[in-house]
Formats: sequence, structure tokens, C-alpha cells
Amino acid sequence: MRAQFPEDFANGFPADWTTFIGVNGLGTAQNWSIGGTTDPYMRCADEDAGGVTEDWLVSPITSITATNSSLSFYEQTLYTAVPYEPATMSVRVSTTSQTDISSFTSLSSLSATEVFNGSKSRTVDLAAYEGQDIYIAWVLEQNYGDGWLVDDFSLNNQNATAPNVAENLAPADGATDVAVAASNMAVAISWDAPSTGDPATGYEIHWGSVSGALNVLGTTASTAINVTGTSYNTTIYWKIVPVNAGGAATGAVEMSFTTMADPSLSTDKNAIEGFKLFPTVVQKELNYTSTDKVEVITIFNILGQKVYTSTPDAKNASVDISALQSGVYSVQVKVAGASGSYKIIKE
Repeated sequence: MRAQFPEDFANGFPADWTTFIGVNGLGTAQNWSIGGTTDPYMRCADEDAGGVTEDWLVSPITSITATNSSLSFYEQTLYTAVPYEPATMSVRVSTTSQTDISSFTSLSSLSATEVFNGSKSRTVDLAAYEGQDIYIAWVLEQNYGDGWLVDDFSLNNQNATAPNVAENLAPADGATDVAVAASNMAVAISWDAPSTGDPATGYEIHWGSVSGALNVLGTTASTAINVTGTSYNTTIYWKIVPVNAGGAATGAVEMSFTTMADPSLSTDKNAIEGFKLFPTVVQKELNYTSTDKVEVITIFNILGQKVYTSTPDAKNASVDISALQSGVYSVQVKVAGASGSYKIIKE
């Protein structure tokens, strides 16, 4: 079986990968294992075994071509306050065996201090193996030194040209009343991958409150995320910059949107006496009570599109809006000839 990259261990330790200790037999108490729960990774802890231990994590065989000859992965030392030596964290390659240690060649080797002081990511050039099938090993050597955490293995096209710009960004430029989740003050943003050119391997999120002075929040492989910690009634400037081994996209345009007003401070327009709509932040059921029968209830999304309508002819009822997408909606009601408009948030 051939290795499947990218590999993030979200489904546990793959059956076709392998782990083993070095030829001197030291260090049987520790081995590579899955760490974390919500975001799994591979980890190997340090141990005091009376000498230098080797712990091997090895992929199944994989084919290297001109379009996937750059290996990248996330890494950090086990101890995050200070690195402990001696420890060596290396990437090795074999063209013949998954388990014969003597067949492996070291391509990249860093001490615990170098990993600790690094960028938490490493790139290894596999161009010399283009056109060949190889096994890739992550090897921790330590003598009661430091442990090693690795994750998000990917093989990328180092011969790529920079990607084109992202498409169909949302919220749209200039959008207003953009929904903010009350639980974590998050705004949902999304985009489509470039439809032409070499593919992106990640997307830089540029974000700020001042036009032309954006900060990079980070890089994600996803095309939809929730940015937390925003505020009500605030204009946000942002852009998405696709990246790959060939560089960053040029021509990404700064956009802006304004978040919704604080619902606790808002007032409904044309409120109808004797009519009450609740709750204002809804997950599933929207309820209402009225002294007179409700003739018509209609719900519109932020684009003014009708998404629900009914003629209940009742004073008290519930409306199931669980099928609606998260966002801000306008509820228009007609009671005894009077019309009212109410704002709700669907979570």
C-alpha cells in the first residue's frame, strides 16, 4: 500500500505506517503514539534509558514526482518552556525498505534547541528522489533529552507557480449587518479555491480594523473558517491570499464588511401592540404570542429573499426554523390588519 498524503492522523494511526526502536534496543518504555483528542498528532516522549534511544516513525512507500517533491510538516518539542538536550530530530529516506535502518539516508536533522527556536514547521527537499518510490522516516534520538511532536504531513509541488487569487469571497465586499455568533463573537468567512493555475496549499488570512494596515491572523488549508473575537457594529477589512511552494498570490483585493448591531440594544420596527416574538437568538423554534390572531408571518434573509411564510390564523404558535442557515433574518408579521417587522438571529 502506498502512503496517502496529506496525513493529519485525524483517523488514528494508519495501519500501513510503522514504528520501532533503534538497533541498540534501548528505549522500549516510549514509542510514537497518537496525542491530542480534538486535533490529533504524533508524539514521542523522552526517556531515561541509560543511553541514546532511537524511536522511528515511518510512512509506507510513496511515489515522488516533480509535483510533490517538497515535504512539509508541523513540529514542536515536547517541552514548551525550554528545550532539553541532547536530542536530535531527523527526517530520513529509504528507497528499499520500511524497516531496514541501514538503508535510510538522513536529509534533515535538527537539535531540540533548533526545533524549539524554529517556526514550528519544516520543509524537506525531496527533488533528488523524483521518479522514485521512497519510505519517509521521522527519527527521534535522545538521551533523556526532549520529546517530539509532529503533524500535518504533506507533499507539495515545489516547482509550482504562485496560485491565482481566491474566488467568491463571503461576506461580499461592503456587506452590512453581518451575523456575529453571540456565543463566541465569531464571524463566518468563506471563499473558493482559485479555479485556474497551480493549486494553493494554504490561505493567509489578512484581517484588521484599519484599511491598508492588515495583520496576518494565520494560514489555513480550509476554505471556510469562523473568526472569533469580533465586535458588534464594527467595520472589518480583510483579504485572503492563497499560497503554495511557488509563492503567494498577487492581486488579492482588500474587502470590508460591517457586523450587525448589538441585538440587546436594537429595537424592532413597527412593533405590534399585544404581539411578542421570542427568542431573538434562535437555534430551532421561534415562538410568538398575540392578543389577536396572527394572519401572516413571513421571514426574509439578509438579501431580502423570502425563506419562510405561513398563514397560522392563531394567537400562539411556534415556527421551526432549524433548516435555515445561521445569520440575521427579518420577520414580518400581520395581525388584525397591522404590520410589524422584527429582527432575529439564527444560530
